[in-house]
Formats: sequence, C-alpha cells, structure tokens
Amino acid sequence: MKLITIFLLSLCIFLISNKRKKFYNRRSLMERFKKRFKNINVRRKRISEEFTNSLLLDPCKNIPIGTWYSEDELREKADIHRSRLSKFGKSKINGEMLFVGPKGGIYKISADGKKKYV
Repeated sequence: MKLITIFLLSLCIFLISNKRKKFYNRRSLMERFKKRFKNINVRRKRISEEFTNSLLLDPCKNIPIGTWYSEDELREKADIHRSRLSKFGKSKINGEMLFVGPKGGIYKISADGKKKYV
C-alpha cells in the first residue's frame, strides 16, 4: 500500500513539474517573440520588404538610385527595374520612364516626342 502511494505521489509531482516547464517554455517563447517584434532591425527589414513589394507592383513609381546605396541594394533595385520592364513593358528609374520596344530594345521618349534608345 505504501509503495502504491509513493508511486502515485511521485507521478503527481512529475506531472506538476512537467506542466510548469511547459508553462515557462511558453512564456519564454512569448518573451522571445516580443523582443523580436520590437527589434528595430526587424522593423527596418519589414519596411524595406514592403517598399520593394510596392515598387514591384507599380511601374510608374520611381526607383531612386544613388552612389550612397550599397552594392546589394543597387542589385536589388536593378532586378526590380528589369522585372517591371519585362512584366509591364515600362519602368521609371531615377525620374526617367523607360519602355521596351517592339523588338526588345529599351528606349525613353525625349521632350520632342521621339524615341531615344538607351
């Protein structure tokens, strides 16, 4: 009889401690999520991704390219520009609208309305 009560008591203690561990693990997961959510770098990355997605969807939005951008950023912007040209047939980069010609050449329209191939 004593053996059974000791066994049941130890089983109860084990189950209670196991539930506590799960509760603390869940709490630590929440804390890690909160820290990651509040992290400034994560927010910057999310904003950058949203801006990139908005550029991909609208060929009339300007893609600014400057000398202060890193090489990776310049490559990403060039890829966005190329994908907009292939998808929409036009893309605005550094304030100039570029178009894809009927034979695949890229041109811009000058002030007098003529095509100027780039």
